[in-house]
Amino acid sequence: MFKPIKRWVMDEPGYGRAAMTCVDDYGRLWVVWISWFKGKETVRAAVRDSLGNWGKSFICSTIAQSICSLTLAPWHGGILVAWIDNGDDESSGLKLRHVTSEDDMGKVRLVLPGRRRSFDVALGADGKRFLLAWSVREPGGRRLEASMGDSLENISAAMTLSEGRGLNICPSVAFSDGNAWIAWQHMDLNNSLIRAGIVGDDGFSSSVVELGGGMSGISSSSNLIGDGDGGVWLAWQSDMDPERGPGLVRWIETVHVDVNGRVRAPAASMTGVERRGTGEDQGFESPSIVRTPSGRLVIIGLGSQSLRRQDLFADTWSEREKIESEGWSCRGRHFPTCVVNDGVIVVGRESEGIVVRLLPLAEESSHETPKLGDVQKNVEKTVGSFVVSESRPAEIAGRQVLFGDIHQHTMASDGTGTIAETFQRARTRYMDDIVAVSDHESFLGKRTPPGEWVALGSVADDFYDPGAFVTLSAFEWTGKMHPGPGHKVVYPSLDGGGVFSRDDKLTDTSAGLIAACERTGAIAIPHHVGWTGADMDNHDPQVQTCWEIVSCHGAYERSGGGQAIGTRGDDKEGQFIVDALDKGLKFGFVGGSDGHGLRWHHGVCRMEDSHRTGLTAVFAEEATRSGVLNAIARRRCYATSGAKIRLWFEVNDATMGEEISALGTNHFRVIVEALAPIKSLSLVSNKAVETRLEAFGLSADVQGILPSIANGEWRYYFVRIEQTDGHVAWSSPIWIEAAPNSQDGRLTA
Repeated sequence: MFKPIKRWVMDEPGYGRAAMTCVDDYGRLWVVWISWFKGKETVRAAVRDSLGNWGKSFICSTIAQSICSLTLAPWHGGILVAWIDNGDDESSGLKLRHVTSEDDMGKVRLVLPGRRRSFDVALGADGKRFLLAWSVREPGGRRLEASMGDSLENISAAMTLSEGRGLNICPSVAFSDGNAWIAWQHMDLNNSLIRAGIVGDDGFSSSVVELGGGMSGISSSSNLIGDGDGGVWLAWQSDMDPERGPGLVRWIETVHVDVNGRVRAPAASMTGVERRGTGEDQGFESPSIVRTPSGRLVIIGLGSQSLRRQDLFADTWSEREKIESEGWSCRGRHFPTCVVNDGVIVVGRESEGIVVRLLPLAEESSHETPKLGDVQKNVEKTVGSFVVSESRPAEIAGRQVLFGDIHQHTMASDGTGTIAETFQRARTRYMDDIVAVSDHESFLGKRTPPGEWVALGSVADDFYDPGAFVTLSAFEWTGKMHPGPGHKVVYPSLDGGGVFSRDDKLTDTSAGLIAACERTGAIAIPHHVGWTGADMDNHDPQVQTCWEIVSCHGAYERSGGGQAIGTRGDDKEGQFIVDALDKGLKFGFVGGSDGHGLRWHHGVCRMEDSHRTGLTAVFAEEATRSGVLNAIARRRCYATSGAKIRLWFEVNDATMGEEISALGTNHFRVIVEALAPIKSLSLVSNKAVETRLEAFGLSADVQGILPSIANGEWRYYFVRIEQTDGHVAWSSPIWIEAAPNSQDGRLTA
């Protein structure tokens, strides 16, 4: 039903992303996008005339080091283009330009300088007025601001549309019969919900409605379209299952809001909703919504493995169907839409570039306006401060330990959900202390240009609360599988450093990547090594300070089975953690979910919530970015399979991750505070030699003397804790090298 009528790939000299689309007063179709070429970023535009012919694309912005946000709207025979570029504090920032053709462009107007740290720009217009909206960082959160104008010479001063506390982000703007509507996402420690209202010259001219949220559910990624009568149709994604509460699988919610603020859902319930799926294709999110001339609503969104469309008309929904793209090719992209005379236009970034599709309007009748259900009450929420000053981290053996998932993916690459959702979920649902988003920097045709990296860092900065909640920016360098270099998550230095790409000649090998990390002070962590390989020949303990031992793909301590947590299969013999340790490689252990927002990770992982399948515990001196990264660099950390098991391991007062010399008797101590009864406590050493103790309660404090080491030998030791519920914790190793006793010359251990 929704097979594309036509398909075009835009001419793009570099790498294009973040495409947007609209139709101007003359019926011309515009597509604009951010273009990355020769180390710089610009906004490019292409126009299809009324005869259906595409002109050559052209640059319609200033040239910048990076561009992090883009939007457009039809305006006076052409388009208004707004973007946010990054550079110095005065000449960069939020900019606006009127464009009618390559040869007819107005001057670039700086609406807000870079020092205001604007982000998330949105734009709407009706030919008479335009509304430009954005967010700015304030102490305690992000505030939503906007300007109204009837010409570029007459733009109002910025008006404040939200309080400064909490995060007010991701605005969307639409006009309806003269009314300027705005919707946005509000996040704080209590809620994540959608707000919407009508904006006048001095602020809101109607009451603001609140939608979604509740019970720690996360509502985000809103989009709206006018209904022609002054109201709007609003769509957003939500992870709230009406029966089971919040989960992982997101679904698109749709409501109508009239000029009086009354909220009504369609009379017909969306068909095909499946929040408990376990296959590869799960959910329906990132909505784009348009209204056809007959009143039918068209919703374009993403499943975890496909681009989909579902229409709402009269008192029914169409079947939700895939739009050409199969498999992983369209994951991680937003697909804006608009309506033209001959169909529905959908644009987005795909593996071959910026792709434009013309979809059929479908068989329309003259009575397709959706019927509405009963009026819904405005959602009542308790809005609190997003930032809190007090932190209560866990402790073990009198030392602070911070827990968090430092390896997970979003729709910015091959995962699901937004980056902001990931941080919000970690902070409010899991009560973690640290978190990192580590999307692929290059995967299936997707790359990470400078502006996208800046955008990721900006969201991480929004959530960073030193002393209470630590957010890290990271990326996954996706090398080839064994015998290739495998996959590594890179954590850049806080002193600077961008993305090292596998597509660049200097960093397309493991050795090149490690050399770049060494130059810049970055940390690189290999993961699921027994599946994709470890590249032991190029290990550098100063860069690869830790290896990930567990994730949703399983535990890669050793091959051969018989472990509490298995692997995903397709094991590569000789590529496991203990294989590397037995060779003399030195590194600590971390855990990460490698979660992509899928239930049971489409049947691969052992838990329904794939984001709770790997955690890192860090002994940081302070709950800051530098404190966490320094601890990981020094191997002062350990891994768990998702439970916050407290674990301490020492030898002769040396902590996990250290290297010591044997100068006499070597005493060890293991302290455990478990969340379920301890099934076993194992002390693991070279060549899989293991001392196993069983039948503990919820805690243990074990002390003893290690076996002696002969002259010239060395040992590593790490602790494995298994709970009766199947969860596991692994301490980072301690290495002991035999050394002569300074008093009697004997070798002791």
